Amino acid sequence: MLPKNPVIIEFAKGVRLRLRVGVFILLSSLSAAAQDHAPRPVDCDQLLSWMAAGIPGQRLLRLAQERRISFAVSESTARTLSKAGASTELINDLRKLKGQRESRPCSMQLAQAATFVHQQNYDDAEAIIRKLLTATPDNADLHLALGYIRLQQGDLDEAFDGYADAKDLNPEFPEIHNGLAYIFYRSNDAENAIAEARTALSIDPQNAEGYRYLGLGLYVNDNYPAALHVLQESLARDPNCADTYYDIGQVQMAEKNLAAAAESYKTAIRLNPGLIEAQSGLRLVLRELEQAQATLDQHQKSQTESTTPR
Repeated sequence: MLPKNPVIIEFAKGVRLRLRVGVFILLSSLSAAAQDHAPRPVDCDQLLSWMAAGIPGQRLLRLAQERRISFAVSESTARTLSKAGASTELINDLRKLKGQRESRPCSMQLAQAATFVHQQNYDDAEAIIRKLLTATPDNADLHLALGYIRLQQGDLDEAFDGYADAKDLNPEFPEIHNGLAYIFYRSNDAENAIAEARTALSIDPQNAEGYRYLGLGLYVNDNYPAALHVLQESLARDPNCADTYYDIGQVQMAEKNLAAAAESYKTAIRLNPGLIEAQSGLRLVLRELEQAQATLDQHQKSQTESTTPR
């Protein structure tokens, strides 16, 4: 056995100590960086911006639960959120989160914009959002809301610009990628629709809308079995989404599975009686089923007549 050299031992201790200090500093730096990039608690203005951007209540609640809220849901705030389209269930669930006492009231301009969106008065909502963006051009949530509003107005180019601006400012928010995925779907660009939906899901693997838009991208790509599978994944996370049942009906129609499509459309209408697309889809599929049954009846009648002795 080699003799232990005291100098070497002390040197080794010094190296270990410096390594420990270095690792500690590195971990502390990473922790501080993570805290810097961690989403801040949701305030009332951000929630209203998301409502103006068409984010559904189920998703709003999960965002609030994950990030917490920085405001108390007072009676006044509850009335503001209700006018903007928040359900009683969502408001009650937000109250349970016990946010901090409000330092300032909700923005009345944002509340009005979200209310206009809820009322489908998109022109007036757009005017408010654009005015707010003039004052705060680096607000990603306002760009997101503007993209959604322009999408509802049927301007895909300007909708894309709104979502793209939001993405530049906040690339880690999955709803922005969902909006871009839907625009690409509407443009029959399956490849980019799938890519944006997958990005949304890489950020938030439980995002129901991410699965929905991935399914729509696969549908445009004529990959019907995969589209149905992914749309079912969306329903597993948001089982009461009428739009997803409508999407499933569309895929089933493309597969010529008419009976299943009819049931999907009926479920969509039950969940949202005002969903005109599902009503139109149901009328179409029932007409095709009726024609198919008439053709079958005529064929059976002809077969019977041909085998009957004269």
